[in-house]
Amino acid sequence: MICSKRVSTTKKNEIISVKSTLGKKKISGKKQRAKKIGDNKVIKTDNIKKLKAAIIIIPIVIVLIIAALLFFVIQQVSSVSQKTDNENTQQHSAAVDVDSDKLLTVVSPSNPLPTNYKLNLVSYETIKIDEAAVESLNELISAAKQNNINLQLKSGYVSTEEQNELYNAEVKRLTEELGYSRTKAEEEAEKNVPMGNHADTQLGLSVEFDSSDTESFENSPEYQYLIKDAYKYGFILRYPEGKEDTTSLPFKPSLFRYVGKENALRMTTLNMCLDQYVIYLNSR
Repeated sequence: MICSKRVSTTKKNEIISVKSTLGKKKISGKKQRAKKIGDNKVIKTDNIKKLKAAIIIIPIVIVLIIAALLFFVIQQVSSVSQKTDNENTQQHSAAVDVDSDKLLTVVSPSNPLPTNYKLNLVSYETIKIDEAAVESLNELISAAKQNNINLQLKSGYVSTEEQNELYNAEVKRLTEELGYSRTKAEEEAEKNVPMGNHADTQLGLSVEFDSSDTESFENSPEYQYLIKDAYKYGFILRYPEGKEDTTSLPFKPSLFRYVGKENALRMTTLNMCLDQYVIYLNSR
């Protein structure tokens, strides 16, 4: 009996032990599963954070790259544009210098036509004139029409051959009509009609106007208009009254010379003829 009880007790203990072990295994399995689930949640949370960070950072990086590329392109375009502008400015400045020298060229009995002077003649209505003066001459004539002044062109460029013909005709007149010797006639002719290469009209920048209203151009509405407004378009009276000692030629109200708008304005303000103005500039 005693043995039977001991056996029964032993079996009970074994059963309890097994249940305890099974219980511990179940608890341990639950903990492991919970730990795995927790780890997975942590990993998932980290991945979400990384994904969010990437969503924010990637567009910023793309924007920065695009901005850098745009900045580089703009710099290149700006550099090319600036280089082009500088080249154009240099070319324009050189052209202005050449034109300035040309526009202020003085030709007179004491200042022959420079051998390197270059003409650029074009036809304008009934005359020939240097291209440098065409636009301004057109503006002058158009403005005059708006003021009911009809500016008629009498002459423009005169060639060396034509000028020599005029000079020789004057020499002949003085010898035949006034009985001057050939030498004296030539000297006197030069004071009124210069010989070839000594006349301002050979530059292609002078224009002689005409009027059909009166015999004296000096008293015409055309002359009054030109004296008042011609400088606005770059033209000045080439041989003004009272400047004969400087120009070496007599007053000629119909002959106007293109010198450019800036020069014409300054000459008018300073009350200088072309010869005086050039001397003034050279002395500064």
